[in-house]
Amino acid sequence: MTAFWGPALQKAKAFLHYLRIFEQSLCFLAFLVMAGALMGDVLRREFTGSGWFGAPQVGVVGMIVVAYMGISLASANGSHFRPKFADIVLRRWDRLANRVGEFGFAAFCYFMAYIAFSVSVESYELDDVSAVLRWPIWPVQGVIVMGFGLVAIRHTLYGIYVDLRPLPPEALEGVEIATGKEASKIADGEQDLQQETKT
Repeated sequence: MTAFWGPALQKAKAFLHYLRIFEQSLCFLAFLVMAGALMGDVLRREFTGSGWFGAPQVGVVGMIVVAYMGISLASANGSHFRPKFADIVLRRWDRLANRVGEFGFAAFCYFMAYIAFSVSVESYELDDVSAVLRWPIWPVQGVIVMGFGLVAIRHTLYGIYVDLRPLPPEALEGVEIATGKEASKIADGEQDLQQETKT
């Protein structure tokens, strides 16, 4: 069993690593498009007195991409919203509760991706276009599908491999302020976890 889960865990870890690089790159490019369109519109107004046609709409498209890739990146960092009030109650069943929570959140994201996919397919069939640019709107709606879909895949893997889950920001703050014996205990615990993962 260990012979199977070891390579599978490493493949899942590598997949999540490259997925994060893809999301960061797409988010960065979308931010450049958004900022470039808006800055270009402002500069054109300053020098010519008229705006850059379609720039606000292009900026909105870039903002949508940044927003939905941002949701996925937040989940990769453990910064997404979660019911923290249940931590104390479920601490006894922490591993099982985390697994159930990851699968539950993944199921919610799969459902949202399905709804967004249905809407984008309908827009494609109806040839819906934006009011100003006359661009098809289904690719923009496809970004919503991709955003929820990537989050769903990520949390499915977190449910299967609980050790791959990122620590929430409050846990990282606890590591930063810990001193003396507490810091050494945390470091020892992380080393044990890494050794278990490798085996």
